Amino acid sequence: MAEFSIRSNREKVAAISLFVGAFLTLLLTHTSTPLSPIRLIVLVLVAFAVWAFSDEMGIKKPLNRGAFVLFSLAVMAKAQIIVGIPLEYVARYYLLYSAFLLLAVLLWSIAFLHRDKTLKVIGSIGLLASFLPILAIVVGHLVVGFGATLGAGALLSAMEGGNTADLSFVITVERIFGVWAYVAALLIWFGKLKNTPLPTLA
Repeated sequence: MAEFSIRSNREKVAAISLFVGAFLTLLLTHTSTPLSPIRLIVLVLVAFAVWAFSDEMGIKKPLNRGAFVLFSLAVMAKAQIIVGIPLEYVARYYLLYSAFLLLAVLLWSIAFLHRDKTLKVIGSIGLLASFLPILAIVVGHLVVGFGATLGAGALLSAMEGGNTADLSFVITVERIFGVWAYVAALLIWFGKLKNTPLPTLA
């Protein structure tokens, strides 16, 4: 049973903050009401939680460090959307936010592939879940209608001056991140993430 015990208060803080951040992120995807102050507070909480998660993963390792940088860029883009930017730039910021968030999850998922068997399975699922929307963004620029299933087409169209009301792709991305964050919180809680001193990428 020692394998499933909490090793430190630091892990408790990381796991709980990430779990709560994931819950609130998913909760906010179910409403289109601006709720700007609440969204900003949740964003700050998630940023703190991800920082704690990165410490558990080993922030000095290239994949984890790269993922944290990408996540930080996503946070900056989302913060500017919440605070308010000219309408003609909203779609571009949403695209940047979505892309950076997906790339961060992608790198963390690859980092999981360098760990034990359980994390390899979780990493493979996360890799697939984050790669498909990224593919929708990239190919959606080249093939009209390719990203329509995931909602990327509407966002790409909005960048060209279309309506930004359809945020289904952004919601999908946030839900992918929310579920991933739930899993990461549980991994921390059960002591599955260890910042090993091994000279590996993850």
